[in-house]
Amino acid sequence: MTTKSGAVAKVVEAFDTFREAYDQYVQAVDTALPSEVEDDALRERIASIVIGSGDVGIYLRDYGYTIDGMRNLPRQ
Repeated sequence: MTTKSGAVAKVVEAFDTFREAYDQYVQAVDTALPSEVEDDALRERIASIVIGSGDVGIYLRDYGYTIDGMRNLPRQ
């Protein structure tokens, strides 16, 4: 593996790891409070954490396209 292809592989792997961790984070926060618990204030705070992380989702979407383009680079 060349230096360039190794670098690309590391970047792609790191991005995929970050994406997976973010998905797990959102899932954990979103399901933290069971539906039978009646605490609207806490539910709103938890929801704001998920909604507030929307910029991360946008980053993952937008730069996911860049990463997708890089996935082919080591083969070239």
